[in-house]
Amino acid sequence: MLPDTPILLLDDDPDVGLAAQLLLQRRLAPVHCLRRPAELPAALARWRPALLLLDLNYGPGRTDGEQGLRLLADTLASPQPPAVVVMTAYAEIELAVQALRRGAYDFITKPWDNVRLLATCREALQRRGASDTPAEPVAAPAAPQSLAAQERAAVVAAMAQAEGNLSAAARQLGLSRAALYRRLEKHGL
Repeated sequence: MLPDTPILLLDDDPDVGLAAQLLLQRRLAPVHCLRRPAELPAALARWRPALLLLDLNYGPGRTDGEQGLRLLADTLASPQPPAVVVMTAYAEIELAVQALRRGAYDFITKPWDNVRLLATCREALQRRGASDTPAEPVAAPAAPQSLAAQERAAVVAAMAQAEGNLSAAARQLGLSRAALYRRLEKHGL
């Protein structure tokens, strides 16, 4: 069961907020949208969201992701932090690896694929909900992931372990560089 707590989205583009609200609100949880990074600490304290969708760049001309990575670190350092899915229109493998290494649950590129965003948010909420509940004597079996989700997870893990080195990640996965490029493109990485 998904949590009743809201999803919080921080993005300086109001169209992104509206699109996320329309997609996620009826299917997962209420969505509260913020446009300025300065609003984030108060919103986290007020709504105590289970999930934060966090843009990595704020302001014209910013594409390095540093603002978002700082917000990610601050958010995860707070007591009972939400699961964080980072989002950006300026996706690079290195930035995705940095975000994942720093504790993000996943990385979404904009414009996003609706099915993928829904699945990622649902998985993050379920995992977050599982970590908030006390351990039960008998653990329920985990729902099987789709083959595409397993492949994506393996690619992301290999890229993180190889610290963004495509050749090393391809070797680790037993793929050629060309095959790895195809999978990165397929999964929006």
